Amino acid sequence: MTRTSPSRSLAAARRLVGVSAAALVLAAPLAHADEATSSTAPGQVRGASEVRTHAEAGGSGPKQSGLIPGVLIGPRLTVAVPTPTFGVEVKILRFVGASFDYGFFPKLTISGVDVTYSMWNVAARVYPFGDVFFVGAVYGHYGVEASATVAQGTGSVRASSDFLGPQVGARWIQPSGFFFGVDVAWAFPLGYRSEASFDPSGTTTSVKETADRYLKNGIPLVGLVSVGWMF
Repeated sequence: MTRTSPSRSLAAARRLVGVSAAALVLAAPLAHADEATSSTAPGQVRGASEVRTHAEAGGSGPKQSGLIPGVLIGPRLTVAVPTPTFGVEVKILRFVGASFDYGFFPKLTISGVDVTYSMWNVAARVYPFGDVFFVGAVYGHYGVEASATVAQGTGSVRASSDFLGPQVGARWIQPSGFFFGVDVAWAFPLGYRSEASFDPSGTTTSVKETADRYLKNGIPLVGLVSVGWMF
């Protein structure tokens, strides 16, 4: 029978306690990580579900559906060049849009010549990413009239054209339906026409020549700021 000395028993006990302590030290972080994973995973699922439900309820993110499912439509006012416009805009299933705009200024006096301008256009748009940026085309008509009164008499000039051109822009739609945006297009003339009544001073002839020089090349349509509300 082998007898174990007290010193050897004590050393063995110390080694056992050391190994156990080391095991507890190593196991504690693993157990804590496992507990954190098991406790946070359901929370993450619940959080995603809550966010999804909140988004579906229209509480966050851009508005995507209105009175008609999948469709947003509403009025719009645009501070634009060459004239402010007002109209209506629609967005369908996030990726397709359209608009109608009308703008005019009744009379603007430039160097003694009274000028009036009116314009309407319709636009078709595609939102390739389904959110903010769009590309499209615009078609419409504009008309310009100018009249000048001089000592020798009164003369007038008229110019008009249908137009067609590309358009790019962006719309930021809020959860409430309020939106703002910018856009730019170039209106290439289709069948440009102009005429002038003769006056002895040659003013109307000069105005017609100036109009022809610029309008025959097209006009920019720049929506500096568009604001509106979609329902």
